[in-house]
Amino acid sequence: MVNFLRSKKSNIKVCPLKSRKFDFFRINPSAIVRGGIQRLVRHGFISNAKDKPEDNPNKFIANGFAIHWMPTRFNDKHIHVGITVSVRTVSKLATKRNLIRRRLRSIINQEIRNYHISGFDFVFTARSAISEMSFEKLEEEFKCAMQHIERKVRN
Repeated sequence: MVNFLRSKKSNIKVCPLKSRKFDFFRINPSAIVRGGIQRLVRHGFISNAKDKPEDNPNKFIANGFAIHWMPTRFNDKHIHVGITVSVRTVSKLATKRNLIRRRLRSIINQEIRNYHISGFDFVFTARSAISEMSFEKLEEEFKCAMQHIERKVRN
C-alpha cells in the first residue's frame, strides 16, 4: 500500500473529516512522503498494528462480561478472582463502575462455590452492555458462563 502511495503526487492534505468518531481520513500520498509514516501513525491517521495473535482458549465472552481463567500460580487449591471495570469501556463515572463491581462481586460470592473449579484464577472484565443489564439477567449470564467453564475445565 505504501509503495503505491509514494509513487503518486497530489496536493490534497491529510485531514480528518468532520466527525472524529469514525476513522475515515483522506490521506495524501505526498504527505506520507513529506511527513513520514511514523508521523501519521503518531497522530492517529493510519495504523501500523500487527495481526492479532490467536484467541485465548481459556476465555469466555458473555454479553455483559468476559472471563479469562488459568490454573492458579499459588500452591493452594483456592479460587482466586479478579474484577476489572474499565473507564474507557463501561463508564467514566466512578459511581457506575463501583455499582458494577459490587454487583459482580456479590454474584461471584453467592454462586462460585456451586461449581467444581478449585485451583483456578479468574479475571472478570466488564463490557459496555453490563451497565444496562438487570441484576437477574447478569446472574443468569454468570451461571451460564460458569457451567461452560466447568465443562471445559473437567475435560
